Parts: sequence; C-alpha cells; structure tokens
Amino acid sequence: GPSTGLPTLPSQSDVMQARWGTHGDHESIALAPTDLNEAYHLTIRAFNLAEKYRTPVVLLGDEILAHMSERVDIPDPSTLEIINREKPTVPPEEYIPYASNGRGVPILADFFDGYRYHVTGLTHDEYGFPTEDPVISEAHNRRLMHKILDNLDDIVQVEEYKLNDAEFAILAYGTTARSALAAIADARARGFRVGLLRPITLWPFPDKQVRALAERVRTILVPEMNLGQVVREVERCVAGRTKVIGIHKSNGTPITPAEIMMHLPIAPLRTKPAKPVREFPKKAGPELVAGVEEDWGGENGA
Repeated sequence: GPSTGLPTLPSQSDVMQARWGTHGDHESIALAPTDLNEAYHLTIRAFNLAEKYRTPVVLLGDEILAHMSERVDIPDPSTLEIINREKPTVPPEEYIPYASNGRGVPILADFFDGYRYHVTGLTHDEYGFPTEDPVISEAHNRRLMHKILDNLDDIVQVEEYKLNDAEFAILAYGTTARSALAAIADARARGFRVGLLRPITLWPFPDKQVRALAERVRTILVPEMNLGQVVREVERCVAGRTKVIGIHKSNGTPITPAEIMMHLPIAPLRTKPAKPVREFPKKAGPELVAGVEEDWGGENGA
C-alpha cells in the first residue's frame, strides 16, 4: 500500500495514484492481484502488457500480500507466454521512432543497435523532439489514449463469481476480494444470492462489465481500504441504475467478511444499522458507509 502514516499496515489508498499519478492526459494500466499465485502470474502479464503497448504497468499489491505465506504454482518457463517488443525492420536512415505504426504503438529500437532517436517527457513529434505545435500535440495525446482504449478487450480482465443468479453483488479488488468471498459463502449458506465482480485489471476500469452488472442486481457493495475511491468509478458506470454502497476503512486493518455482511441490505444479516458517514440520493452519488464498530456476530464472523 501507499505511505499512509501507518507503516507495514494494509491500505488501498493509492489506487487513484496508479491511475492519475503522472503528467499528461492518457490511460494507465494497473493490475490488482488477490493472492500470491495471482501476483506471480500478473507480474508476467504486467511485463507483457508493458512490452506490447509500450506503457508502464502498475502491479497493485499491499502489505497483506507482502507478508503472506501461500502456495504458488510456478509453471515450466517454456509454457509461459512472453511478449517481446517489436523491433525495427527498416534501416536506421528510414527509421521514424514514434510513427503510429497503424495501431498507435510505435516500434522503439533497442539502445546501441545503430538507431538514433530522442527521448523526452515532453509532448513531441514523430522523431521524439519536443513540440508545441497544436496539431502535432493533439495527435500525440490522442495516440497515447487510444492505444489503450482501442484494446480494452485484450487488456481488461475481471473475475465473476456466482453472479448468474445474484440479487446482490460485491465489487472488490486486491486482497479485499478475499473477505468478499468469505462473506458470499456465508450469505449463500443462509440462502441469500450474493455474487462477486472482481476487477483484475483495475485500470482501465471495467466500465462495460460494471454497467452490465448494474442491470442484473439490486445493490452493488464496494468494500475498499480507503475512504472512497473506486466506489465513485462504480457509481459513474452505474449511473443510477441500481444502488451503490461503499464500505470504507482507513485505519490500517483489513475489511472483514463480517463488516461486508453487515452492509448487505438483507435484514436477517444485520444485527444493528450501520452509521453512515454521508449519503446521497440514488441518482446523485454513492452512499458511503463507514465500517461497523463491532463485527457481525454470525457463525463465520471474523
């Protein structure tokens, strides 16, 4: 997690930093593993995406993953898909380092291979030299945006769990999804239809999948270890089609299955009402609800 003032304690307060923590208006890629086995495989995927789309990829772990001991299945390296960046097929004198290449991802030569190009953090032309030309700048910025947006089906991954018949859904990412799974198992054991949508790719956000989910369920719960970040993305996608409830903690402790159960709008699962931090009408914004002071007292309460 980020620097929260609570060293070596878990948090999910940096999810917006992973999306917007750069200069320039362009899309970012961030992956959120929920266990160590997935962290291993998403690390490989992160490098593959970085090579394929020539963009930094953030792997969003947290303190829980960092201090966890868990089985990891490491496959034979020969079975892994490894994507290497394309290399120029033209001689150095014909090479244009930032040409669109038909799919918005220019081919960048390796250093010391005889190809010359300029690297800068400024808006630049096809040769890498800074420019303030509005036409060139617009084309440059749109290329950076669309090389991600035009490939969402390749980049965005989600996991759906028991959503086929669900009345209520939990959208959770990273290690918080583990608590969500435990809450779902408990609710299902009591006959309540609850499912999970887990963004494995957190950025770009899975807008399409969240919009589809909003058409199928009565309520979406969004537990996260911060004071309300991804819940606003969910509310943007839902656009009033169903109720959205945020469950938030920022005290260095994980969100427990009991706290998620307490916020399911199912009377038998709620031993006392939660105290809201702030509420908005259904079509105006998310309902942000604080974590309960005491754990739910059910059989599987944490």
